[in-house]
Amino acid sequence: MNPARMPARARRALGALTLAGALLLVGTPAATASAAGDTEFEIYSVSGTVTITCDPVGGTHPHAKEACAEIDAAGGDIAAVPRYPGVGCVDEWDPVLIGVTGTWRGKEVLYSSFESNRCYGAIRHGHIFWY
Repeated sequence: MNPARMPARARRALGALTLAGALLLVGTPAATASAAGDTEFEIYSVSGTVTITCDPVGGTHPHAKEACAEIDAAGGDIAAVPRYPGVGCVDEWDPVLIGVTGTWRGKEVLYSSFESNRCYGAIRHGHIFWY
């Protein structure tokens, strides 16, 4: 099928799938640790790309301190970070891709997920995608 003739949502989903494939092909995180205790990430969402460093806390993420605490509490497992509290989203299907690459205490972290819409993408894992 010609992508130009696809509905807008289908084109966005196709673009997100292409991005997901690219993230899988990367194989190594975009941010690398210089020592075993370093923790740093690049975070991707429809809001753009931000960075977080946790040792010491810094980067371009507006809630780096909270995101670092949540990632640390989850043992570096992004999927285990609970959703952002107190915010609800409208149930609509407009899929988005979110992702994280980097290191947590010297261990490689690669995470990506499709969420049903921009709101769910933002609140899915605490402060990580809340920017």
